[in-house]
Amino acid sequence: MSVLNKVESGYLQLMRILVLALATIVLVGVVVLGVSAVSDYNAKPATVSEAIDIKASAFKLDDDAAEGAGEDAAKQHPGAAKLEAALADVINKHGKTLLGASFQFDKAEVHELVIGALEDPDQGEPFLASQTAYLDQVLGRADVAKQAKTSEAFYAIVNKVFVDYHMAYAAEKERISNAKDEAKLDASGKRSGVYISVYMIAALFSAFIMLVLLIVQIRIERSIRVMSEANVRA
Repeated sequence: MSVLNKVESGYLQLMRILVLALATIVLVGVVVLGVSAVSDYNAKPATVSEAIDIKASAFKLDDDAAEGAGEDAAKQHPGAAKLEAALADVINKHGKTLLGASFQFDKAEVHELVIGALEDPDQGEPFLASQTAYLDQVLGRADVAKQAKTSEAFYAIVNKVFVDYHMAYAAEKERISNAKDEAKLDASGKRSGVYISVYMIAALFSAFIMLVLLIVQIRIERSIRVMSEANVRA
């Protein structure tokens, strides 16, 4: 009978250790979920850069590119004259370099383009400033210079740059908008997941309490058995 009691006592001790280990794991799970829930509850949309980044190196010439053949408004848009001049200066600079010193470009020719961009809520001054810089970079490329041997070819390339940049700019704006929407959805999803985490924390904590009570019960059972054995021996 003594051997049986020792075996039972050993099993109770082993069970106590296993339950204690399980309770520890559950408690760690509660802490981890709690930290995660707090972090997700305060989740905010990830920061999305609004910088439009269009590389001039991405501009591609057409195979047939070499064959390519207002004061009142300025008052309404105070920055128009400056933007027109900047754009015209870039065209004149590269035109003189590629076609000769006699090349002359009148800024009035880009007046409508500038005014149209300023009146477009999706473009404005940032669009025109970046477009001018993009045009400057493209016209400075060696492969573009080789194509612009005539004024017709030069203007064909300039027009293509305007068209391509407009499309690329719109695509970049859409990408940024989509990235912002995804960031908002991600943050919203994290906040929604907090409620699930709370339920899981409650369930795990309840399990932890039950395991603690089970440990206490096992300890009491072992104590009773030890006392019983002592009484029998006495």
